[in-house]
Amino acid sequence: MKYAPPFQRTNGFLPVLIVFVILLLAPFVVTETYSRHTLIIVFIYAVLASNWDLSLGYGGIVNFAHLGFFAIGLYTYAIFAKVIGIDPWLALLLTPLFAVGFAILLAIPILRLEGIYVILVTIAATQLLQQIVVSQSTYTGGTSGMVLLPRLTIGDYNLSSDNRIGYYYVALGLMAASTFFLYKLERSAVGRAIKALRDNKYYAISRGVSEARTRLLTLSLSAIFPALAGGFYGSYLRVASPDVFGLGFLTTALSVLLLGGVATIWGSLIAAFVVVGLSQLLADYGAWRNISIALVIIGVVVVYPGGLYAALQEIWSGFDRAKTNLIAAFRRKAGAADRARAMGIRDQLIETSHGKVSVCDTRSGEQTIIFIHGNSSCKEAFRHQFHALRDQYRLVAFDLPGHGVSPNADPEKDYNLAAYAQIVRDLVDRLKLGTPVVFGWSLGGYVALEYAAAGNPISALAICGTSPVRTYPDDIPKGYIASPHMELAGKRFHSPFEKGQYAKHTIGLPKQSEPILWQAVWRTDGQAREQAFAKLKTTNWQRQMRVIREGSVPFTMINGSKDPFINHTYCASPEFNTAASGKPITLDGVGHATFLEGPEGFNAVFRRFIQQQ
Repeated sequence: MKYAPPFQRTNGFLPVLIVFVILLLAPFVVTETYSRHTLIIVFIYAVLASNWDLSLGYGGIVNFAHLGFFAIGLYTYAIFAKVIGIDPWLALLLTPLFAVGFAILLAIPILRLEGIYVILVTIAATQLLQQIVVSQSTYTGGTSGMVLLPRLTIGDYNLSSDNRIGYYYVALGLMAASTFFLYKLERSAVGRAIKALRDNKYYAISRGVSEARTRLLTLSLSAIFPALAGGFYGSYLRVASPDVFGLGFLTTALSVLLLGGVATIWGSLIAAFVVVGLSQLLADYGAWRNISIALVIIGVVVVYPGGLYAALQEIWSGFDRAKTNLIAAFRRKAGAADRARAMGIRDQLIETSHGKVSVCDTRSGEQTIIFIHGNSSCKEAFRHQFHALRDQYRLVAFDLPGHGVSPNADPEKDYNLAAYAQIVRDLVDRLKLGTPVVFGWSLGGYVALEYAAAGNPISALAICGTSPVRTYPDDIPKGYIASPHMELAGKRFHSPFEKGQYAKHTIGLPKQSEPILWQAVWRTDGQAREQAFAKLKTTNWQRQMRVIREGSVPFTMINGSKDPFINHTYCASPEFNTAASGKPITLDGVGHATFLEGPEGFNAVFRRFIQQQ
């Protein structure tokens, strides 16, 4: 199940709203005709490039058909509005029909081709259109083109009046409508099928995705708004010329697409402002204009292969990491008393091979229990166990790097299961914990399994809210219930709404009763979520499974009957229920965090498991 919240509940809503309001008000500040003209051209290129990206970036169909769609829109408008003489607005609305028809015809050979052959066919088709335009001079004006095309009007009001303010708002509306269309499409079933064919064609086909239907839809849907943009372009400049088939127009559109970054809705919109803005700014410098734009594109793509959109994400990520690190540093001091009350002991920073981590250690007891928390949580999740079990055992809990009050760490090196397991081993050695019992919750369950699988000292292993994985990624949809909120676990940027939803489903208790845990979701370094899940594919899952199958380490699963994530039927598989481990233990009436929602029942079961070893 794809996570697709309403746009107003995502991180992108506020920036987009601010930019849209600025663009709405811009004509009242930017009153010069030339400046408005530049913005109108920006909007046109943004529409063309972003829809081209639908087939090239999202669909993986490398093609040059969209100049043809734009040209069809331009000449359809010119012929219907000037030659036939119908209403210009109606002529504009007819443009997508002819472009989609051309896309359908073009899709027939493309469905049988791959790679360079698709490029050649689309280039040939575009050149064929150019030859038709040039040869049919009676209707198209031939090489001279068509001039004095009818303008768009509303009643007696000409949209070019008042320094083209009418055309400005129509162009802005066209870009907004195109962006809304692409945004909804990308999140629809059709959009998921388009991306699935791009990422793994044969797997997508095996799952029931029709390659022919999806490719046809990709080309057809991506033709609608370029055609409208072409028709609008003709009504605005009042010219239909074969120059739209030329290298200059192609280069500008392709520059916008590449600079913005492929497979991003917003990248082309951002890049259109940069490319067209630079083009207009350097108009007096002749060949140096194109050289300068080329150097900018090369520089951005070399540093950020994902384009300007990726660059902005990295900048935002830097701010986010700095913010979360400051939050952690502030709470290490300001929240020390609250954490001490929750755990019954003050925490301390301990250096490990993967950075400093905040540790709570009761320091007394013959048998040690190490608690490992889940994704976007903190060690205070185990506060009930620290109060109930400390008389019998030495208890140790720590904040993973980038979580709780532990500082952020190196995303590439320190945010993965192997690194987290090594941190556990470092603490065992540094604090002289002997052969501990290890308990892991959710992501912490995989850390605990990885620690045991690496041959580290351990006397018993228990996990909660974690489905063991035999083969990745095949077992993920088997071991977990499809839920929109599962995607949040590996998402770098969370909106406030998404943070609240994630906390609600993982913690299972209201913010009023667990403020520290809710704060931990807000504090977590987004790259810790993203990198940990991105690197699951590098984990040796078979090694983890051997720990369970061979029974060399006493093992149990303690899950909640209302856990919204794990598949209890999968966890009850005989493969996970060896003679040494027995069947999973299910606690009634509790969810993902059994030890937090039903501490008394959990503590009794967990204590009994330890005493039996």
